[in-house]
Order: sequence, then structure tokens, then C-alpha cells
Amino acid sequence: MMTSKICVFASWILMILGSLMYISCQRSEIAEDGPTKATTLVVRFENLVDSLPLILDSLMYENSSGDVYEVTDLQYFISGLTLHRDDGYNYTVIDNAGVHYVDARIPESLFWTLSVSLPYGNFDSISFTFGIDEFGNYSNRFPNPPERDMNWPDVLGGGYHYMKMNLLWKKTGLFRTFPFNFHIGIGQIYKGNVIEPDSIIGFVQNYFDVNLPASAYSIEKGQIKHLVISMNVNQWFTGNNEFDFAKYPNTMMQHQATMNNACLNGRNAFRVRFTSGP
Repeated sequence: MMTSKICVFASWILMILGSLMYISCQRSEIAEDGPTKATTLVVRFENLVDSLPLILDSLMYENSSGDVYEVTDLQYFISGLTLHRDDGYNYTVIDNAGVHYVDARIPESLFWTLSVSLPYGNFDSISFTFGIDEFGNYSNRFPNPPERDMNWPDVLGGGYHYMKMNLLWKKTGLFRTFPFNFHIGIGQIYKGNVIEPDSIIGFVQNYFDVNLPASAYSIEKGQIKHLVISMNVNQWFTGNNEFDFAKYPNTMMQHQATMNNACLNGRNAFRVRFTSGP
């Protein structure tokens, strides 16, 4: 009798194990055929002046106001990169906490390689944040250079610059050049006309979102996709708010109206495209 009970118990255990193995196999098949599959996304950042690659330290560019300029440094953050599928599904990159630093003088920063489980299917647009939003932009987030050196003074709102673009400029026909720090970050609201830290009564978040069509691209299982994000430097000075350097102080920090005008132009500075390789 005892032997019979043991046999029944053993049979029951085997049935449970068999069921679990069947469920496990089914789950494995579902995962294989489900909505995500490991894919490599290689993002390349391209800095242009109009249609040509930016050349640093070259006094050969001209904006729509007739100012001749050169770029000596170009550094900025891109965050919240999101791929939008045509059925309404959105996928946001979370690698490196979703933030990437671009520096025109550091070639490796121009590439962001992501090995992630991307949704596959047909997509119609890509969006991202220029800079870092208020939830991610806090002081001491980046302990090491070069990101650390993008810090924005705590007294002016803290966190980090969205962009540092350092320039030299001059009027056409003149020989002398002047420096200009085209820096964008958190803005300030001052009491009265006194631009001093003690007069700050509020802050303005100047980061902005960019949403661009991406020519109806598709992603399949296990693919390597190459995405190029292009930024036209000249567009920051052109648009509804044409930028005449002579009308501004030699920096935009603590001048919210100036930063706002620059950002209105900068919203149109970006394009995206997919390529077959780097």
C-alpha cells in the first residue's frame, strides 16, 4: 500500500514538472516571437554649417546678419531619444540613463552605440530632447570630465549646460574679432532690471523637444541600424530671431530673452536619417 502511494506521488510530481517544462518552453517561444529582440542601434552625430561638415577654428562662416564667425568649441547633451512606431508604440533609449554628451573635439563622442531590445516593426519618426530635462538636470550628476565640465552655476539654477558653443566673430570688412559664449542652460527671472543672483525670483527650463520624420524606417530582429542626427550650427543664428552678435553681450548666460530667441531658432537645426553604415 505504501509503495502504491509513493508511486502515485512520484507520478504526480512528474506531471507537475512536465507541465512546468511545457510552460517554460512556450514562454521561450513567446519571447522569441514577441515584440522585442536584441538589436544594435548606432547613432552618429553630425555637426554641419548648412550642408558642409563643421571645421573648428576656421573664420570662414557667415550668418544671415552678415557676421563672420568661427567655432572654437562645440559641446552639447542629447537625451530622451525615442523611436515612434507607426502603431503608436514608443521606445525610449535608457542606456547611460538616456543621456549622451557630444563634443566636436572628441571623435568618439560622435558615436552612441546601443545594444538594446528594440521593438521591431515600421516606424515613422524619432524624437529627442536637446539638453536635459528638469528631472535629470541636477548638480553633481556627472563626477568626471568632460561631462562634469558642462556644469551650470548652482546660483543660476544648477545642473549642466545644454550646450556650450564658443565663437569668435567680426563684421564683414573688419579685422578685429570678438569672443562670444553661445551657452544655453537654465534661465533666470530677475526682479526689476538688476541682473544679479540676489535678484533672481524664478528659473526657466530652456531645454526643448525635437520630433522629426524618419522616412518610414523599419527594424527587424537582430539588425544593426545606423541613425544619423545632424545639427546645422548656422540655424542657431537664423530664423524668426536672426542673431546679430553686435546687439548682444558677449555671452547669453543670465540673459533669458537671448537664450529663448536662440532656442526658437535651434528647434529647426536638426535632421535625422538612417544609413547603411557609419
